[in-house]
Amino acid sequence: MNAVPTPVAPYRRVPASHGASWWAQGWRSFLRAPWAWAGLSVALVVCSVILHKLPMGGALAQWLSMPVFTLGAVFASVLRRRWARARSITPEGLAAEADNEGALGESSRQWSSRLGTLLLASLLVLLSIAAVLLVLALALSLIFGVGLMHMEAIGHMMEASPGAVVAGIGMGTGAMILGALLVLAALLACSVAFWFVGTLVALGGLGAWDAIRLSARAAFANLGALVVFTLLLIPLGIVATLPAGLGWLVLLPMISGASYASYDDVFGAPAPTYRAAPPGLDA
Repeated sequence: MNAVPTPVAPYRRVPASHGASWWAQGWRSFLRAPWAWAGLSVALVVCSVILHKLPMGGALAQWLSMPVFTLGAVFASVLRRRWARARSITPEGLAAEADNEGALGESSRQWSSRLGTLLLASLLVLLSIAAVLLVLALALSLIFGVGLMHMEAIGHMMEASPGAVVAGIGMGTGAMILGALLVLAALLACSVAFWFVGTLVALGGLGAWDAIRLSARAAFANLGALVVFTLLLIPLGIVATLPAGLGWLVLLPMISGASYASYDDVFGAPAPTYRAAPPGLDA
């Protein structure tokens, strides 16, 4: 039976430290079904390689990346519900053993029912990023145009003041560095603003544009947690890449699980209280 998207509660502001706890929940999500997660990761890598060999494959891969990762978030939510149900009926002192049979199929059905909206949302996200980068490129071209005119004027004064040329080159180099930093900041801001879009569509049942607007408001309200999450991604990505990239078979599921954890933390209803599992029994 297909799960019905739950109504989206007003978003909450969570402490910055929650960005680290999302990773911890992503790891626990992986442990609940490691083989299924590894299979999804392999399928994602294979599909990405195939797509990049097609004409316009890079753009196509970018368009499909958000919907594909959202499938992982939906799977993480199904695993979490099954674990919570198992925990609630398991006698105290025993490890909870959730029945994960059919969990991937249940996730796929729920995800596919929202696929059209996910594809539209992904397209709107890409167009929004392109618009931001276009405006930034126009602004930078104007700045560089003025800078080049200034350097040309300095060049005419080279015989009178050679040091002015060195100053002009320094200004041009500084402008290039500033431009690169602005582009990086714009991409980071976009990645933060659109972080919740997929989960808001698939799990919250929102339309594409409503999900984009709500994601931006909630993300910047929880900027601290998302910055912590992103900073932790850097060393985790390095470690995952070291063993011939095989670590990504674990890191990709962790990102999906963390995506659901962040959505549940910021938008979900207050979590019900279950009996605490004895140390070492909760996977």
